[in-house]
Amino acid sequence: MNEYYIPKNKKEITRESIIGLGENSFKKNYYSELQTKLLDLERVNSRSRALIATIPDILLIGDENGHIAPFGSSLNCASNVTLEIMRNQTIMDDLKQVIQSVVASKVLSAYYFTMPLNEQLHYFEVRIQISEFDEVLIMIRDMTERVTLENRLRDLAEKDALTRIANRHFFEAALEEIDHQEIKNLIIILLDIDGLKFVNDTLGHLAGDQVIITTSQFINQYFQRFGIVSRVGGDEFGVIVRNQLPETIEMALENLKIALNDFNESSDAAFKISLSYGYAYHASGCLHPDFLFQEADNNMYQNKLLKESSIRNSLVKTLMKALAAKDYITEGHTNRMHALSTIIGQHLHLHQNIMDRIQLLTKFHDIGKVGIPDSILKKPSGLTPDEWKVMRSHSIIGERIANESSDLKEISHLILKHHERWDGSGYPLGLSGDKIPIECRILAIVDSFDAMTNDRPYRPALSIDTAINEIINCSGTQYDPNLVEIFIKVFDKYIQSQ
Repeated sequence: MNEYYIPKNKKEITRESIIGLGENSFKKNYYSELQTKLLDLERVNSRSRALIATIPDILLIGDENGHIAPFGSSLNCASNVTLEIMRNQTIMDDLKQVIQSVVASKVLSAYYFTMPLNEQLHYFEVRIQISEFDEVLIMIRDMTERVTLENRLRDLAEKDALTRIANRHFFEAALEEIDHQEIKNLIIILLDIDGLKFVNDTLGHLAGDQVIITTSQFINQYFQRFGIVSRVGGDEFGVIVRNQLPETIEMALENLKIALNDFNESSDAAFKISLSYGYAYHASGCLHPDFLFQEADNNMYQNKLLKESSIRNSLVKTLMKALAAKDYITEGHTNRMHALSTIIGQHLHLHQNIMDRIQLLTKFHDIGKVGIPDSILKKPSGLTPDEWKVMRSHSIIGERIANESSDLKEISHLILKHHERWDGSGYPLGLSGDKIPIECRILAIVDSFDAMTNDRPYRPALSIDTAINEIINCSGTQYDPNLVEIFIKVFDKYIQSQ
C-alpha cells in the first residue's frame, strides 16, 4: 500500500530544479524570468559588496531595540577600530540614544565623538539612517585628518605665528563683536616691550624674537584667566578683560612687574625685559572700542615716556655684563691697554678729554661683539668670507649700543671707526691717514699688541719681540707710522710700569 504512493523517478528539490536548470528540473526553462531576476540580484549584491569595500567608513547595523553589530568596513585597521568603539560603553550608550531618536523621527541624524587611538586623539563623525525595513544603518568616519587641518588653518588665521597667542585680527574681531553693545566692566590693556628695536639692532632679530616670546609667556601667565591675550603689533600686546574691576588689573600688573624683576635679576638671564603699559576702563553703557583702545594707548605711551632713557641705560649695562661674561672685557686686557695708551698719550701731550675718551674706548670698543654668535667669536680656525662679514658688523652694532647710552654716546663714533687702517683698507668706512681719529689710531696699536701677546682661541700667545716686529712690519699700512715710532720709544717705560 505504501509503495503504491511512492512516485517513481522522484526528483530532488534543488535550486536548479526549481528555476529550470539541468536534467532534474521540474520544468526546463519554465522559470526563466525568475532565473533572470536571481542573476540580477546576485549582480546587485556583488556591486553592494564592492561599494561597501570602497567607502572609508566603519559600518554598523542596529535596530530599535538597541542591538548594534558590525556590518562591514574597508579600512585595513577597521576591525581593531570597530572593536575599540564597541568596547567604549559611553559611545555605545550615546549611539543607542541617537538610534532611538532616528527610529522615532525617521530622519537622518548626525553624532560626533572623540576617542584616543594609538596615543592620539581621533575625531569621528557618525551618520545614522533607518531603512524601510526598520534596520538602522550606522556609518562612522574618522575625521581626524580633516579636523587637524581645519584647526591648523584656524590657528594660521587667528594665532600669532611667533608667540602662538591670538593675533591682531582675532583681537580686532573680538572688539568688533561688542562694538556699540551695552557692556559693563570691560577693560582694554596695552603693553609694549621697551627697547625691542635696540635689541634687534644690537643682538639681532633672533634675540629680539626670543624677547617677544618670553614676554608673551609672562603676559599670558598673568592675564589669560581674565580674557583674550593677543599680540597686536611687533612689540605690543593687548588684553581684553571682561567683568573685572580696575583694582584687580592693577594687582595683576603689579604681580607681572615683580615676576619680570625676578627674571631680570636671575644670573642666567641673557636679556632684560621691561614693559610699558596702560589700560582704559569702561564701567557701563554703550561701548565704543576704538575710543577705549585709544585711551589705553595714550596711557601706555605716557608710561613709556617716563622711563625711556633709564631703560636704554639699563639695556646698555646689561649688554656690558653680557660682554664681560664672554670674556671680551677682562680686567687684565683692559688695564694693560689703558696703561700703554696712557703712556703714548702722555708722550703726545694729549688733552685730558682725549685721554678720557681713549680710556673708555679701550674698555668698550668691542661692545658690539655681544651681537656676534659665539660660533664665530670662538671659532678655533679661520673664518669664512661670510663669517667675516658678520664679524665686521660688530663695530656698527657697537656704535648703535653706545648711542643709546648717555655714558658712551661721546665715543660712539670712535667705536664705529676703531677698525680703520692707515692705508684705507680697514672697515667699515675705509678711512685713511689722519682722517682716522687719534684715539682709534692709538687703540689699533695697543689692542693688536695685547692680542698678539695673549692666548686666543685660534692660536697661542706670541712672544713680545715677535709682536713688536709684527707692528713694525705693518707700520704705514695698518698703523700710523708716527705712532709706531712712539710706541717703540715708550715701550720700555710700559714694561717697567707692569
